[in-house]
Amino acid sequence: MDLILQPDNFLKLISKHLPDMLWAKDLEGRYLYANDSICNNLLMANPEEVIGKDDFYFTAKQKHPDNIKEHNFGELCFKSDCIVLEQMKPMIFEEYGNIKNEPVYLEVHKAPLHDTNGKLIGTIGSGRNITTQILLEKKIEKLAYYDQLTSLPNRQKMLLDISEKNPTSCVIFNIDEFKEINDFFGTENGDKILKDIAKWFLNFDFETYRIDGDEFAILYYDDIAADIIKHNIENLLSLFEDELFHIEDETIHIRFSAGIAKVKNNLLTKADIAVHLAKEKKIKIAIYEEDANIEQKYKRNIAVARSIREALLENRIICFYQPIVDSRTGKIIKYETLVRMLDEKNQVIPPLEFLSIAKKTKLYSHITKEVIHNACNTFKDKKESFSINLSIDDIKDANTVQEIIKTIIKTNTASRIIFEILESEGIENYDEVVNFITQIKSLGAKIAIDDFGTGYSNFEHILKLNVDFIKIDGSLIKNIVHNEKHRIIVETIVDFANKINAKTIAEFVSEEDIYNAIKEIGVDFSQGYFTGKPCELK
Repeated sequence: MDLILQPDNFLKLISKHLPDMLWAKDLEGRYLYANDSICNNLLMANPEEVIGKDDFYFTAKQKHPDNIKEHNFGELCFKSDCIVLEQMKPMIFEEYGNIKNEPVYLEVHKAPLHDTNGKLIGTIGSGRNITTQILLEKKIEKLAYYDQLTSLPNRQKMLLDISEKNPTSCVIFNIDEFKEINDFFGTENGDKILKDIAKWFLNFDFETYRIDGDEFAILYYDDIAADIIKHNIENLLSLFEDELFHIEDETIHIRFSAGIAKVKNNLLTKADIAVHLAKEKKIKIAIYEEDANIEQKYKRNIAVARSIREALLENRIICFYQPIVDSRTGKIIKYETLVRMLDEKNQVIPPLEFLSIAKKTKLYSHITKEVIHNACNTFKDKKESFSINLSIDDIKDANTVQEIIKTIIKTNTASRIIFEILESEGIENYDEVVNFITQIKSLGAKIAIDDFGTGYSNFEHILKLNVDFIKIDGSLIKNIVHNEKHRIIVETIVDFANKINAKTIAEFVSEEDIYNAIKEIGVDFSQGYFTGKPCELK
């Protein structure tokens, strides 16, 4: 009979050549069987030496001063064997140790082992080296959740901690006049100040976050009254104001404005409101109060909401389009759609003055539908591609999604439309987002992540959402000529995009030097006042 058809020999061949580690042990943890992979890659011994020995035998060899080849997984292996025998069911473990003085992560599957009569005789297991995968995940996590300048956890990590750990209070510290420090001493010295401030906070054992360019934050988990927190922060700021920071031969004082929020919902947002209130009122510390809204602010919001409704009824929601050019050729390849509103005198109102209020008054979806309709009809007879910004609320709104699909099919623009997802809003429900992406991609549309590179940036989103374009945040691009660190970050994003087959777009390209810099780095497309201002298209 041919060798491969004999079951025993066939199983031996599989075991011998399988890259995964396979083994069986008795109830005392002694090896009954070990394939070539575990012998060569973990135990560093031949099969004859392995049989009858336990993991502690090989761990003992590791401790010998003349031997640096073996492993130190012994105790972990023994513990997981015991757990499997105690639970009496198949289990999966992630085990970490050293092999040849190198860190190694193993994904280990173990199960109880019975003989042909059903008697328990030990454990059986398999292991796979997942070190590369784990290290990549750790690297992505560091990029996603930690500030690259100070190594402090970032805003995204803070939001995650708030969600998972339920802190009671948040304090945000905003550096007063930090822009002037950057302008006067240069961004390199400004970065040094930021790193020194981070170290200062850590000296007080605070779990400190850097949540924005000039903002740091801390969380409280104990139920402390807001006025006591304010008193503590006053003392902290007094100590900080006595601190001297050195820039070359100069010494300077740094001052903060602080905002405190002690609320159950939207903790970070409300701390943000408090610190902005402190800046606005020019006081050191402000506490967020639920009932502190100014009547005048409400009246303005109501007036703007009324204007939006009227504009929708009278077709005064319009679109401007900003060119996006091929960085290599300078040729216009696509346009970004930018919403505008006309007032009763046909004066153009920028989105900053009405979009945030539209979201709060449930008018935003109507604006989105109007933009979709206008843009698709503008480009239905054109050859260029065009992009439209979508919020997470748009994607979660079934009626809006239905209108999008109907419109791009009717205007035959599906193959040329790009949907820019506003990642800065936070992407929480992946099922809904992925479902939307799957739907529109099946029609030929493409996906871009907008404003990527600072603040909320999350590389995990890029990997999970299978994006076609990464739009690099303008705060990085506008300083790229004179700020080497910004250039390095942009180069990293471009390299990352190339590896996942995504194209990159630089925003805020306002002058020729910036254009030449991003072109040299290899950014695929350019957008900004240098390459073209937003305008109406016919």
